[in-house]
Amino acid sequence: MDFPLIYCNGDSYSDEKYHSSLHGNTYVNFVANNLNGFAINSAISGSCNRRIIRTTLHDVIQQRKLNPDQKIIVLIGLSFELRSEIWVDDIKDNRSPAESNFRTHAFSSQLNWRENLLANISINSFNQYNQAENFFKKFSDGRAFFFSPYAERINLLTDLVMLRSVFESLDINFLIFQSPIAEILESDYLLDFFKEQIADDERFFNFEKFGFVDWCYQQKFTSIDKVNNPGTNHYGPDAHQAFADQILMPRLIKLGII
Repeated sequence: MDFPLIYCNGDSYSDEKYHSSLHGNTYVNFVANNLNGFAINSAISGSCNRRIIRTTLHDVIQQRKLNPDQKIIVLIGLSFELRSEIWVDDIKDNRSPAESNFRTHAFSSQLNWRENLLANISINSFNQYNQAENFFKKFSDGRAFFFSPYAERINLLTDLVMLRSVFESLDINFLIFQSPIAEILESDYLLDFFKEQIADDERFFNFEKFGFVDWCYQQKFTSIDKVNNPGTNHYGPDAHQAFADQILMPRLIKLGII
């Protein structure tokens, strides 16, 4: 096919269903419009990084089989590292088969969850899929107690190094960035080792220095959320278009992807 496929995956910051104004108006759509291409947006609000990477892997393998010669560009907005997943046997909401029975789990939405957990105060984990409450609470509390941003970042980087190899084997171009900026971590051997593997690859943005959400705030775009929280607010089509035109397109041109 002569026209390129621009594929996007992420969480609510990339999800066109998050707000009615975003339908057909997320950054992937504006990049696709600039390139006279076709956009596919597989982002789902609440996604964890594992879901984003797994479904991206499924989708690009499938798309390459369907279109062996088409130019494919992948845009991935990574999510919060607090999020993980559970497997829900009796799932009722129907999604794409590629989602299977995985559903995102976040052990808390509190900023002070660690202090509350250690003080035996509820951290308000949301049992969205009505799993057995006593086991859900034990799972959430246990996950919170043993949570480590170092473990999450190391596993994320491991996945990304492998995902890059798949992209390159399938002749697929990509840009990967944080939507909410990542926590700055201190030195650790394994963390530093895997970070070094992608440090010189400009297809990866610096996760600790750049985030889509922070960029939108710094550019003074107006949030579409009712509550003003600069670190987690969502932004409308104007911000998505500017992000596509001022950040994504120049990076794609610089790297010779387009």
